[in-house]
Amino acid sequence: MNTKLILYVAIISAVLYGVSTVLRSIEKFKKVGLIAWILAIVGNIVLVGNNWIINGYVPFVSMYQVLTFVALTFSLMFVYVKYLHNGGWMDKYFCLLPAVCLTGVCFMGIGEKWHFPPALQSPWFVPHVLVYMISYTLVAVAFILTVESIFNKSKSNLLDSGIYTLICIAYPFMTSGMLFGAMWANEVWGNFWSFDAKENWSLVTWLMLAIYLHFRRHKALQKYSKIFVVLGFFGVIITMFFVNIMGGSSQHAYS
Repeated sequence: MNTKLILYVAIISAVLYGVSTVLRSIEKFKKVGLIAWILAIVGNIVLVGNNWIINGYVPFVSMYQVLTFVALTFSLMFVYVKYLHNGGWMDKYFCLLPAVCLTGVCFMGIGEKWHFPPALQSPWFVPHVLVYMISYTLVAVAFILTVESIFNKSKSNLLDSGIYTLICIAYPFMTSGMLFGAMWANEVWGNFWSFDAKENWSLVTWLMLAIYLHFRRHKALQKYSKIFVVLGFFGVIITMFFVNIMGGSSQHAYS
């Protein structure tokens, strides 16, 4: 597909996600917001599909590819949260973050074909990256809920419940991602753990969520628990973005 056309699809999808965020917050415009959301998802699917076709592999290699897929993952996870955990009230939060992701995508190498490094050509590649993307989307929404809970005391109980639900779902996915990554590393590099920068930060993030879950269930420590959601989210940002940007000696800095 033409690069300019793909850029327009990305821009329109980002705008539609943003519009949906606003409209889903207003009761009488919720249905219009839903239509905008659906159209944004269609555009998002087109972007993911285009990446897949022009590259010939599951588009999880470059940051552009990952962010495009992550934007779609928010909507997929909202369906799960809505129907299995009564989380329909979180709709606007799951709309906002894809808009942020696709806004970033608009400034990246849209339509480019990326080299698929030999080390990534493994059966572990898709499950490892996918479960991490799922966990990261949930942690990101939990972070937004945490920020709102600081300023909106009238909804603190509902927001606290939502944060706990999302972290409980995210934690097993993040744990699976670490296990898949360790087994993959052993196949490629000959050891399960090498204290690589990305491995270290993924462990820090995992520990922050573990501490949150423990503090959340302890009456005396519960009031400090949300600090670790915030720290966990910053761990996600460092793991996902800054290790790749800084590069250095990290064996994970492919993109």
